Amino acid sequence: MEENMAATTTDSQSHPDNTVGAGTIIEPGAVVGYRYHPDCGPARVGRNGILRRGTIIYGDVELGDYFQSGHNAVIRAKVRVGDYCTLCNGSTLEGGIRMGTGVRLMSHVYVPSRTWFGDHVFVGPGVIFLNSTYPGRLPDIPTPRGATIEDNVMIGGGCTILPEVTIGAYSFIAAGAVVACDVPPRSLVKGCPGRIEPLPEQLDKPNDRSLTVQEIDLWHPETPDLGTVDWPVDWPEKWRSDEK
Repeated sequence: MEENMAATTTDSQSHPDNTVGAGTIIEPGAVVGYRYHPDCGPARVGRNGILRRGTIIYGDVELGDYFQSGHNAVIRAKVRVGDYCTLCNGSTLEGGIRMGTGVRLMSHVYVPSRTWFGDHVFVGPGVIFLNSTYPGRLPDIPTPRGATIEDNVMIGGGCTILPEVTIGAYSFIAAGAVVACDVPPRSLVKGCPGRIEPLPEQLDKPNDRSLTVQEIDLWHPETPDLGTVDWPVDWPEKWRSDEK
């Protein structure tokens, strides 16, 4: 069941016809359906999600069930997102983006327009995707185009993904790598520029579904046991203690 949520947003420019599914939490200071153009359509947000303070979702955006945003996340227009997707603190989707099911983008990730993600993709913090090869110098013909990220790709923190590349399914991109060309399925990429190697046997598996299919995260208000976020019991006591 969906309900009209325009009255719950904090921005007077929100579209009057936004819909948010049952069970989704909208924190104070989050904006749903920012009316960026007089003719734009509403935003549609699925069930059982959470939009944290500072999140801005433009009109003409569709988000699936169990969507989670961190603080100050921005989703601009014409983004389509499947179920169980996450956009963490300070990350930006610049509009015109497609995501499948279980796409998890950690904090401070930047994704430009015309970037495509398959299913069960994990992107580490600080990853930058680009969509223009010679920005400001040569025209993009026919238009800027970002990367294509196929199913079950793992991208480590701090990577840079150049325009128009395709990263094949099940590939693993090591932290800090620069991906400058197409990556065949089941490849390991590391270094700058990225060197493509066969995927080691121990990494040739789907991404862990506990990362890509989450109903709630550790800091969700409905987390049943806050003890689950404590330091591991096998770590030294001095690290686990709350005492100074």
